[in-house]
Amino acid sequence: MCGASRSAGTLQAIRERVGKRGLSAYLEKAAQRQIERDNLDELIADFDKVHGPADPEAVAAKRARLTGGASGAGAAA
Repeated sequence: MCGASRSAGTLQAIRERVGKRGLSAYLEKAAQRQIERDNLDELIADFDKVHGPADPEAVAAKRARLTGGASGAGAAA
């Protein structure tokens, strides 16, 4: 599928979800979320440069403690 067709399909899916008048607001919120994610990725990269990458087992244990779930790999973030 070419990029233009994908974009058209994405826009159509948004219009079906929010209506024609809600398109701009939906895209604005999506852009804000993406900027927040980009900023978070930058913070994590900076932290990793200073402190090294997080230990996956420690992350899983803390996730389990926070969510009350098991500390299995592949748990949803």
